[in-house]
Amino acid sequence: MVLIMANQVIKIFSHNDLDGFGAPLLLETVKETMFPHCEFDLTNCGAGRIDEEFAKWLQTPEASRATDVYIMDMTPDSDYTFKQLNANFANHWLVFDHHETEAELREQYSANSIRPANPKVNPSATSLVWDWVTSQPHFTELSEERRQQLEYLVELIRAYDTWDWQNDPNISEEERVAADNFDQLFWFYPLQDSASFVANVFSVGWEEYSKQNKLLIKTLNERRAKYLKSHLKDTLITKIAGHQLGLVYANDYKSEIAHELLIQHPDVDAALVISPVSVSLRSNGKLDVAKFAEKYFNGGGHADAAGGRLTINPIEIGEQAVADNLAEIIKNSQQTTTTNNTGTLADNLDPEVAAKMAQLFKK
Repeated sequence: MVLIMANQVIKIFSHNDLDGFGAPLLLETVKETMFPHCEFDLTNCGAGRIDEEFAKWLQTPEASRATDVYIMDMTPDSDYTFKQLNANFANHWLVFDHHETEAELREQYSANSIRPANPKVNPSATSLVWDWVTSQPHFTELSEERRQQLEYLVELIRAYDTWDWQNDPNISEEERVAADNFDQLFWFYPLQDSASFVANVFSVGWEEYSKQNKLLIKTLNERRAKYLKSHLKDTLITKIAGHQLGLVYANDYKSEIAHELLIQHPDVDAALVISPVSVSLRSNGKLDVAKFAEKYFNGGGHADAAGGRLTINPIEIGEQAVADNLAEIIKNSQQTTTTNNTGTLADNLDPEVAAKMAQLFKK
């Protein structure tokens, strides 16, 4: 097992959701006690971007300073990336990931892939980091109160990320609500503030942070209810490749919208929530959305929760459709005007005037 030693510069690549920020910031949180001589350098990126981001970073001067590389909440798609890790950071790189679509690839590098301490628990990246941290020297130097505080936060992130907060009957109602509220708060803040938000929660603990932000949490819950109601009205149910799918466009609350779509339309095999560059997929067991996302959206994830990238921009397509429709309306309007203005002079003359002109031309 790779242990953190003194005077290490550890480059961390991680996803940009709550689990993706929680995993590396957990290390930063215990750094003073457990890793005082280490420097953590974090890069967060979207799904499917790890190979590109790593290759780009490897060409920079910063790469020569790094002694280790940790990849969290995602797995490289290219075996070339793994070979580069071995070539440049032999025995000094780790992957903390739990997504099923890349499990086979991680198995090829099992010595560098962190496994959950309890195989019966659905892990997340943050829980994998916690499992690893508990095995490191100086862990016992954290106070019992601090350990319990951090363990609870790790569990909230894990429960939400794996959707156990909805699916596991053994999770208490208090924990369900807390996991939901934690994730809502995360997405409320802009991406550039995500790290400071998570660090603040880790610093004071969930009980204190939720007390300080009680009004904001209430407001976010009310806003979400309105958002879900307005967007789910536009759900499209269609059959593609033999599967009944529910599609809806949304930029926020993607998991919640997908979950509610499956409840409102129990006949669909999967819910697809579309945003400008990505798609989130959820299933209730009728379709393996991880394989579906991998095949059609260059993505992956879990059998009942996955994501991928779009090769089209639905907003641009919608804007173009509006422009085309407007052009058609204008064209039809002009044709109607032209038709109405055609005809002979006599057709447009007053009958009395026409009679007088007829008498005139008879002379």
